[in-house]
Amino acid sequence: MTAGDTSPRYPSIEPAAKSDRVLIVAPHMDDEAIGAGAYALEALRSGAEVFVAFLTAGDCARFSARLLTGRVMPRPADYLSVGLTRIGEAKRAMRILGVPQDHIFFLGYPDRGLRSIVDKPSTIVRSTSTARDEVPYEMALTPGAKHTLENIASDVQRVLDLVRPTTVITPVPFDLHPDHSAAAEIVDLVIDRSPYAPNRLGYMVHSSRFKSLVWTPDREILPPARMRSFTWATYPVSFDAQLVKSAMLDEYKSQRPYTYFLRNSFVRGNELFFAYAGDAVRYGLTTTMMELEPVCVETSVAATETV
Repeated sequence: MTAGDTSPRYPSIEPAAKSDRVLIVAPHMDDEAIGAGAYALEALRSGAEVFVAFLTAGDCARFSARLLTGRVMPRPADYLSVGLTRIGEAKRAMRILGVPQDHIFFLGYPDRGLRSIVDKPSTIVRSTSTARDEVPYEMALTPGAKHTLENIASDVQRVLDLVRPTTVITPVPFDLHPDHSAAAEIVDLVIDRSPYAPNRLGYMVHSSRFKSLVWTPDREILPPARMRSFTWATYPVSFDAQLVKSAMLDEYKSQRPYTYFLRNSFVRGNELFFAYAGDAVRYGLTTTMMELEPVCVETSVAATETV
């Protein structure tokens, strides 16, 4: 800390214990590495179990579809190919992290469609990329399930029943990517009506800040200035864990060069988490979710196609 430095200092999160069962929920492939890759790595090394649930296949990435097919105007089949590619990349990234294949869940709901699913609960949502209105991937938890809130909530409930998590890590509900905020709401809905009461942590990927052009691994991740009074907690990231996070992101080759900006912005000296309600008390924090409601209506000028 340099003279005159007024940056806030947040409490530290304790590492996972051997008895813990950690569930990371990712709207897209690579969010798990960005948000909690180091925490997950050290949890596994401590003997804890780590599970990852991918809500979509990340198949609405137009740049990736163009890159993989050479078509300026990709077809629905091309986007399905992107989804299969990203599922394969996620499996390789999970091998690097050390998550067993039977601890990975692919739900396969529409990329860029989770917000519509939440906001229109009685509607079957059609994917704007694959043109499907049902889960199109055979390796998904429930292939053929219609794109509805009831079905995705049922799949998340099934994951909870299989995992019985002690800690659930999701995007924050005020992330500016609509899939991320919707993912938080879906998990909240399911946990609220389930018998489970896991510790809750949130990670933020999308804010109004632009991604970093330079990799500065010695720097810490801080929340945007307008959010610094929220209930944040931090987890230190070793150099070894940084290398693992970088290797995981490097497996997402269909997302290059964007993954380099993600590495620059999120492979740092810490991982930053929002601590929910009861967990905020554990870390000596006091901000409540009620203070976060105005943030949810912001829009970003730096939105990306898919992360």
